[in-house]
Amino acid sequence: MLYTITSTLPPVHGGRTKSLLSRVKLMNKELSASNTILTTNYNADYHQVIESFIESGKLGANIKVENVYDWLAGNNLLYEPNAKHRKKAKYYKTSRKIKGLKEKINTNNQDIVRYYDGDTYVLYRKFKTGSDILDFEDFMTPYSKKRVERWHYNEFGQLHKKTYFSTKRYGKIAEKFYDRDGHKYCEKFFADDGKTTLLLIQLYKDGRMYKAFSTEKQLFQYYLEERLTDGDIVFNDARLLDRPLLSQKNDTKNVLVFHNSHLNNGEVKGSYKYALTHNEKVTKFLVLTNHQKNDIQSMYTIADDKFAVIPHFTLRQPPKYDKSEVQDRFIYIGRFGEQKQLDHLIKAYHRFRQLGYTTRLVMFGKDEAGQLQMIQDLIDLYKLNDFIEINEFTNNPLLEFKNSKASLLTSNYEGFGLTIMESIDAGCPVISYDVKYGPREIIEEGKTGYLVEPNDIDAFARKMAQIVEQPLTKVETNERLKYKTAVQNYKNLLKTLAHKKSKLEKFFVRMK
Repeated sequence: MLYTITSTLPPVHGGRTKSLLSRVKLMNKELSASNTILTTNYNADYHQVIESFIESGKLGANIKVENVYDWLAGNNLLYEPNAKHRKKAKYYKTSRKIKGLKEKINTNNQDIVRYYDGDTYVLYRKFKTGSDILDFEDFMTPYSKKRVERWHYNEFGQLHKKTYFSTKRYGKIAEKFYDRDGHKYCEKFFADDGKTTLLLIQLYKDGRMYKAFSTEKQLFQYYLEERLTDGDIVFNDARLLDRPLLSQKNDTKNVLVFHNSHLNNGEVKGSYKYALTHNEKVTKFLVLTNHQKNDIQSMYTIADDKFAVIPHFTLRQPPKYDKSEVQDRFIYIGRFGEQKQLDHLIKAYHRFRQLGYTTRLVMFGKDEAGQLQMIQDLIDLYKLNDFIEINEFTNNPLLEFKNSKASLLTSNYEGFGLTIMESIDAGCPVISYDVKYGPREIIEEGKTGYLVEPNDIDAFARKMAQIVEQPLTKVETNERLKYKTAVQNYKNLLKTLAHKKSKLEKFFVRMK
């Protein structure tokens, strides 16, 4: 069996999830490799996310997605996407009036109702938009008007979780999880220490506790031990799951997919250390660049045959673009996170304008760690409000790239730089810092863009000016990054994995 494990599949996602979905879809469609995706985050409405992926074409309808909490609930937590039983599911409505209590509807949001026992505030309810279906309700402690319990409801108004809060620090101290029939299948307990430190996880079946764990990683290891069998091929896209996968008892063929740099200021990140120091349990490290492979081997004794270097790939059939549609603008698409060093981007654009150029800058992304405010502060400082446009994520990045003179990347590090490849695929050249990893293996200097020494803001601004003065007109994706090459790469990888003997198989060979 072929599996992909990941911590989460968020509906709004970046490069890691996008490449995971693309890989699974490619192997399923082109290689007839049926893949089951196992996820470990909690979301009682996960079926909605999967349904959206199927409808948007990101996943084939025959690709199964399973969640650990649904499995713990005996597959009675989530609904199967687009299934008849989900479409016929009953919606549970709740009256907004409670006998003996006085309700007060929020004037700004009709779906929020507060309840009072006389003058004492006792309950807060949030209904799903424009309906009588509960989203959640908070039970208040009278002496402090702080919540002591929150009850959570799924899209149909069914209770799926209760959260309990401390009356001292008001942080979370316990969670109880329920299936669709109201049976408890899991409990978690947390320390009242201001950090919500997890203390204990207990699993229930038929009303009785049967398993307990002190960490989530132990729970995930148990899940993988129960779900996997000897000889299974497992792609792991989340470093959170390295220890559970490599520690579980089944003799599986483990492929660890590195989407990002394993380094931070020259030191190995903590999240990567377990995999790299327990590499004897890894069948293949799937990395995106030879540059990263070489860096890993310079620090750890790992043989060449333990690596598969397979870069991200572009669209199967890149659309034709009309260069006459290109607007007088630069573009940035990506997260507004610290890793992206967007202060460098704004400063480089400011210096570009000081050189006498007027090309605008358009940015698409989602705020992280308050970086959007930092960006806006710099825009205000340099008086660039009329020249820089900031937008949320776009659902059509290729269209935005094709309408731009060049895309810009000033990251401190990258895993591969998926947006670089998408930009070039759209015929839009890229100016990027030459960081680890990806840019130097995607950008062909002077043909599809320019590489700039990391953190050299002045040099970056000069390349912006150069690309305005001397546009790059023959921007095309390198053959090794195209879809057909990726198909062959994954075909070769799966063939290698299929023929790679497990420890158990090797033991029986020796016995003969």
